[in-house]
Amino acid sequence: MKSFYYDIFLSGLTYVLLIYLTFRLMKKRKSKGSDDDGGEAISNSPKIDLPPGIIWPDDPKVLSSSKEEVLV
Repeated sequence: MKSFYYDIFLSGLTYVLLIYLTFRLMKKRKSKGSDDDGGEAISNSPKIDLPPGIIWPDDPKVLSSSKEEVLV
């Protein structure tokens, strides 16, 4: 029965140590990622080319389309 208490104590100590280290490392990671360039965030995802007439939801909408002059 005595070894049971040692196991509970060591398990609790390990749990507390892991939680402490986890929060400490997460705090360091947040402070390291400052954006010093002051510009727009860089996106590494590719911009997919859409068919004509289809736009992305975050693109600015064209209010009216003007007809182009065709020179003959």
